[in-house]
Amino acid sequence: MSENLLQFIWKHRLYASIPVLKTIEGDDVIILYPGTLNTNAGPDFLEARLKIDQTLWAGNIELHLKSSDWNKHAHYENPAYSKLIMHVVYEHDSEIETMNDTLFPTLELKHHIDQNMLLKFEQLMQSTTFIPCKELISQVNNLTLRQQMTRTLIERLEEKTQAIQTLLKRYKNNWQEVYYVQLARGFGLHINQDAFEQLAIQTPLQLLGKHKNNLIQVESLLFGQAGFLFDYVDEPYPILLQREYEYLKKLHSLHPMEKHQWKFLRLRPANFPTLRIAQFARLLVDSNHLFSTLLGATSIKEIEQLFKLSVSDYWLSHYNFQEKSIERTKSLGKTFVHTLIINVIVPMLFMYGKLQGKETYCEQSIRLLEELPAEKNAIITEWNKIGITTNTAADTQGLLQLKKKYCDAKNCLSCSIGFAVLRK
Repeated sequence: MSENLLQFIWKHRLYASIPVLKTIEGDDVIILYPGTLNTNAGPDFLEARLKIDQTLWAGNIELHLKSSDWNKHAHYENPAYSKLIMHVVYEHDSEIETMNDTLFPTLELKHHIDQNMLLKFEQLMQSTTFIPCKELISQVNNLTLRQQMTRTLIERLEEKTQAIQTLLKRYKNNWQEVYYVQLARGFGLHINQDAFEQLAIQTPLQLLGKHKNNLIQVESLLFGQAGFLFDYVDEPYPILLQREYEYLKKLHSLHPMEKHQWKFLRLRPANFPTLRIAQFARLLVDSNHLFSTLLGATSIKEIEQLFKLSVSDYWLSHYNFQEKSIERTKSLGKTFVHTLIINVIVPMLFMYGKLQGKETYCEQSIRLLEELPAEKNAIITEWNKIGITTNTAADTQGLLQLKKKYCDAKNCLSCSIGFAVLRK
């Protein structure tokens, strides 16, 4: 038994009311309302309503595993605990001291709680399986599962928008610049996202806009700022980029990154940062008003069309400078574009809708996830193995958040699925 579990039991009334609850003083108790859980300092539950014998009471309640915890916590010295209407404990093991000898009843729950529920909770906390309730989740109805997935999907979107809020402050609510930085981060995927974000910050969209009509200059700015133009090369294209960047660096007083900040190890060539920078450069040259254009797109197909691009001829036969490969098209794959939609576009639309008071954009962000196919990764595969079906990216995003924030953290008491499992 933990105090969090006791609070959970009290909040959801998961105790037997037959026979009638009685205080240790022998008075009958009817719980009309258990109160609101207080997450700040002071009593655990506020504004509870009780009927003790024939008297109605309204006020605050403090919970402890043992009555003696009251004295251990020195509540008798704190005025905030001097006007309780009840002290609820799992086990009553001693009398308590109160400020000014104030009297209030004590209710012991030990004999009113199903021990099987306590055993089940302990099993969840000790579990080492993929999710704590792996062996029990099949007992939970589909409606409860879907409601929890929807809840964690929204939580995931809220979490992703925190970085956007920070950038909005930095760029004084310039949505175009914020979207540019977020998009750059998306092009870096997981392993190079921080490096790509730094590249975008050190190479502002406003600066690139001055050279937008010249692909070579945009490429030289991005590759130079990324630190890729300082090695010896003997091919015409990278030599041209070096010359252009040397001029632009002096013109704009630029400060490049260190090349070692970029990672290539264990990446498929299609995800090499050099190729992604070339694709990003082409996107910037081909697109007008990045974020405004995005706001006008209403479907997955329209957004996919925004990312249809071709790279400079050099990159058709290269993934990195000075390393020739078989010539092939290097357009952005559909899976990559879908990843950008999930991790960049959807959070941007969601945040824009919230801050601008335009609910349609929030709804559109959810709808886009519902239009996208389910993601494929190791975590989703494990969910599928235990019988949880995934049809859309909305499903998989909800499950990824559920695994990370609830299952891995053993936060079962805050999860609708955990609640359903314990009640059964």
